[in-house]
Amino acid sequence: MAGKITVFNPEGNAPVVGGKSLAPRPDSLDGKTVFLVDAGFENSSEFIDQLRASFAEHRPDVRTVTEHLSTPFDPAPELYARIAAEGDAAILGVGL
Repeated sequence: MAGKITVFNPEGNAPVVGGKSLAPRPDSLDGKTVFLVDAGFENSSEFIDQLRASFAEHRPDVRTVTEHLSTPFDPAPELYARIAAEGDAAILGVGL
């Protein structure tokens, strides 16, 4: 094979990543609304169902709202805005 070829490094350059802190925890869940979000991974819906049943049995004073993401990799800004406006906390269930 005659001629030159150009070879690129497949490792690339890692982007600069800044840290973010977790959302602040509420002091208590008494009388609060908790969104249970099924992220769409394998078995995540079963986990969310069990979590909702556990809240109903052990913490009936906590209102739970179950939501499902259409895909685990796409953002859902409308859902996130709704959770911020109507909820006091959210649990993202990722399954296995």
